[in-house]
Amino acid sequence: MRGFRVEIAEEALEDLQARLRATRWIGDAIRDEPGYGASLGFVQGLCMRWMDHFDWRGVEARINALPGWLAELDGLDLHFIHCPSPRPDAVPLLLIHGWPSSVLEFVDVARTLAEPAADEPAFHVVIPSLPGYGFSQTRPGVSPRRIAAMFADLMTRIGYPRFLVQGGNWGSSIGTEMAREWPERVIGLHLNAVNASPPPVGEAAPLSPEDHALADVYSRLLAYPHFNLLAQAPLSTAHALNDSPAGLAGWIGEKLRDWADTALPGNPGLAPDWMLATIALYWLTGTIGSSSALYREAVRDPAPERFVTVPTAVLHLAAETVIAPRAWAERHYHIVRWSRHERGGHYAAIEVPDIFVEDVRSFTRMLCGNAERG
Repeated sequence: MRGFRVEIAEEALEDLQARLRATRWIGDAIRDEPGYGASLGFVQGLCMRWMDHFDWRGVEARINALPGWLAELDGLDLHFIHCPSPRPDAVPLLLIHGWPSSVLEFVDVARTLAEPAADEPAFHVVIPSLPGYGFSQTRPGVSPRRIAAMFADLMTRIGYPRFLVQGGNWGSSIGTEMAREWPERVIGLHLNAVNASPPPVGEAAPLSPEDHALADVYSRLLAYPHFNLLAQAPLSTAHALNDSPAGLAGWIGEKLRDWADTALPGNPGLAPDWMLATIALYWLTGTIGSSSALYREAVRDPAPERFVTVPTAVLHLAAETVIAPRAWAERHYHIVRWSRHERGGHYAAIEVPDIFVEDVRSFTRMLCGNAERG
């Protein structure tokens, strides 16, 4: 393993500015009509801020304030942040992001988790960039199942034989596979997104009205246009998105906005600078194509469904759509905690960091209490 700092060349930032200023905008015949995707006004607003007010060097400083590393795993360079706690009783915690997110989702909570008050659980925080994302390399065949093995290897190399796993989006799928394959190593699994198939017809227990509504939303997930597009032809759009920062802002910005809790006043997940930091990281590393390919790899190498015996906690935020009803999830996971909150969306650690941190801590207290009683 070798130390790593984010240092984007000034020439890359100058090229970005030139491309933004030379954007050929779409026509405004449809303007801001709902239901058509990222509108002209939305994308222009992001790009104007990107040109005139956004501070990439500040983003670099936030990332570099935490210890960064590269590890060679399976012949690939994997970037990760390792924020060890000074506390001798700290528990290793692997935080796994998804798409279109990055390690930036967890940077601001890392120190809070690693260096809490004396009466709170402490964590040795490990935040990897998924292969093909940010500063991590990938190649064909690196599926979520393969990433699970790489992350298990990473934790071994760092020196953590047992650890907690937290994830949403792809992090949920990868964390689930880690818990299936290495239950003796995964102390607990904390999820803020849960994939779970419904029971066979005739075996389903009645659902509450709330769970019926949740099931309806969840059942429509696989019809999301981005999922089918990226699973079938991830590179087809990547050529354009990798060449146009405005196009990338529209594509990623729409997901950052629409998957967040849009009803939450002052939601940090809707702040333009959070969106631009994420978009800029994809742009400056040229990883929109390699990151999108993970959808294709997941379809080519599906994980077989096996019950997860590891104790599992679910953080159910109000605006999260990738979450199955509890009755369905319990057919797949050993669920010991399910906490429902009336705010927050797909990007838990950004949108509601207070809820996110406290839920991880509460789950850890539960696990440690059970271990002491055992």
